[in-house]
Amino acid sequence: MNSRKPRKMTSSTANTAKQTVRLAGLAVVSLAVAACGATGPATYQPLQLNQQEQSRVAEQPSYAQAQYQKLFAEGKRNEVLNRMEIGTAAFYRGDLDLARENFDAALAVIETVYADNQAALQARSLWHEEGRKDFKGEPYERAMAYYYRGLIYLADGEYDNARASFISGLLQDAFAEEEQNRADFAVLLLLAGWSAQKMGSPGLAAEAYAELQQLRPDIVIPDANDNVLVLAETGFAPRKLADGMGHYELVFRPGKNFTEKQVTLTMAGQTQQLAPIESVYWQATSRGGRPVDAIIEGKASFANTTADIGADLAKLGVAARVWSPAVGGSSGQVGNTLALIGVASMALSTNVKPRADTRYWASLPDAIHVSTFSGSPTDISDWQATYADLDGQPVSLPSGVFRHYQDQRGNHLIWHSSRAR
Repeated sequence: MNSRKPRKMTSSTANTAKQTVRLAGLAVVSLAVAACGATGPATYQPLQLNQQEQSRVAEQPSYAQAQYQKLFAEGKRNEVLNRMEIGTAAFYRGDLDLARENFDAALAVIETVYADNQAALQARSLWHEEGRKDFKGEPYERAMAYYYRGLIYLADGEYDNARASFISGLLQDAFAEEEQNRADFAVLLLLAGWSAQKMGSPGLAAEAYAELQQLRPDIVIPDANDNVLVLAETGFAPRKLADGMGHYELVFRPGKNFTEKQVTLTMAGQTQQLAPIESVYWQATSRGGRPVDAIIEGKASFANTTADIGADLAKLGVAARVWSPAVGGSSGQVGNTLALIGVASMALSTNVKPRADTRYWASLPDAIHVSTFSGSPTDISDWQATYADLDGQPVSLPSGVFRHYQDQRGNHLIWHSSRAR
């Protein structure tokens, strides 16, 4: 009997150990799967508006009241994003005063990202939960905020401030994920050159245009006598999505529900096809001209491919990107894979919660098109835009809005959007 008891105990202990391992494995799997549900930024209860804020909402034009309600209800963490959206809506409607106010407020906060203080350090910290940071936007979004502010300066005839704004946008484009990259925001280079040209600084204009030609050899450089700048925006904004195990990878997808990729204007009986100069989607999915697969814990994960921007820039805006699965292997290996990931995760600091921040500036365009010429357009009410897809096939879409600004020196800014903003 004594000889059998040890054998029974050994068998029981072994079975218990096996069960413990199985349960531990299941627990790790459960934790890993549960982590997948933690997508996007953390949710917050809306703030109650005080009497002053309610009065401020009531003072706004009808189109902006709901946006101002959201601005106050979401508070500081979404202030920049809401200011961007209000500024775009105002700019689209030609309300430059409201657009100016909101872009100035957004940019004042954006610039604190690079200040030498604890708040700026936390905003840039790679060990701070992505979804809990106050929104500052990705590099392309910050650059576009300077783009719109610069256009307002152009409309006001303040060429020096316009140039400074476009240059600031280029700096935002270059500074990304704690690294310096080559700025390749072509439309900002063109606008910086145009502003320098109008402020009487041909040397600064030549520098900007020379850099532009390196990026876009096909773009026609404005002539010194050109006084009309036409910009057309098409399509919808790039989207941000959370991907990967635990949804900690930030990936980008093209905007949806549009096909227009080419713009032709009919003005005073003449037609002119605008040149595509910028793909906002390309800017979202690249750093310094290099394609990015995802943003992981604040760092860009570069694709092992190269992309030719080339003459047909608009094509990049809708080119399908194939995204590799985050976890490979057969179903029989899933438990082991998750267990390994779970064990590795448990070794990390509990302060690390790298959920991807999927908030994005939804009213941005997909692409920007440009033309410059010499003329005196006094009435653009009869101007019409027609659109085509990548293959040149007509797109059935009514002509979008035009906004015309003429400064005291006889220079014109004409802005067009194929879609409501």
